[in-house]
Amino acid sequence: MRVTIGQFAQLHRVSKKTLRHYKEIGLLVPAETDSGNGYSFYKEAQHERMRHILYLRRLRFSLEDIRVMLDAGAEQWIEPVQMQLAALQAEKQLLHEIRSELHALQARVGAGQEPYVPISASVPPAIVYRADTFELRQPLFVVGRAARVPYAKQAEKQRLIDELIGNFFGNEEAGLIANPAVPAVNLGLVCECEADLSSGTYLMGVQVRAPGEIPEGMRGYTLPAGLYARVSFRAGDRETLTGAALEGAYGYLYDEWLPQSPYAPAETLTAEIYREERMELPVNPEMELWHLLQRG
Repeated sequence: MRVTIGQFAQLHRVSKKTLRHYKEIGLLVPAETDSGNGYSFYKEAQHERMRHILYLRRLRFSLEDIRVMLDAGAEQWIEPVQMQLAALQAEKQLLHEIRSELHALQARVGAGQEPYVPISASVPPAIVYRADTFELRQPLFVVGRAARVPYAKQAEKQRLIDELIGNFFGNEEAGLIANPAVPAVNLGLVCECEADLSSGTYLMGVQVRAPGEIPEGMRGYTLPAGLYARVSFRAGDRETLTGAALEGAYGYLYDEWLPQSPYAPAETLTAEIYREERMELPVNPEMELWHLLQRG
């Protein structure tokens, strides 16, 4: 028996807007869509998947985590569950610190003292890395600003990349790009490198749904479909995540994971994945590092 989007939303106590978003990101696709009027219809298989989505949402997994987990099957849930447990433990510690500070704030206000006192710095949680592989089934299109950088010269490389990123976001150039992916995905691409890795291109851009007109001064790049290594990692704050944790992810990928895997890099093509819905979490923001692979 099929039901309309409104009926489906009522049965599962969600909004039609939520269901449309799930369809857009590929998390829950209706069984049928009427080509004449565009109405969506759901069947029993979608009810079961929706129940699974709601269960995992209650456990505070992100929508992207849920999509990957449901497509992979429960036998591959061990690492995501461990990551979520680690994140909740870090949040528990943070909530304990906030509770203590609220009590202190209450006492200061009651005594007529200055209320604005920074929370004491605590030991940040350890950076957590995990690696796996995934198949990018369709090419991924990116549009943004690019520059040639000397990868062999660490200080100059970092200065140029920081300047590129600062100009791209500081001048709100990302808003000029048509057809951005939803939810927002920013990418930093290391590509078009010399054989000795002395220099290459760094492109800071946004994922777009389809190739289109490119704003003046920008360029496009296509990540090919294929098998990729993926290093997911979390840190205590955004600054650590995009600094020390990101540098560590490169080391973890090239020095630890790849040498022990049956794969080899297909070419010098690495993508830093900045998903905005994961970057602004109050506890342990997360990002990913991808590298195109071939069998070793």
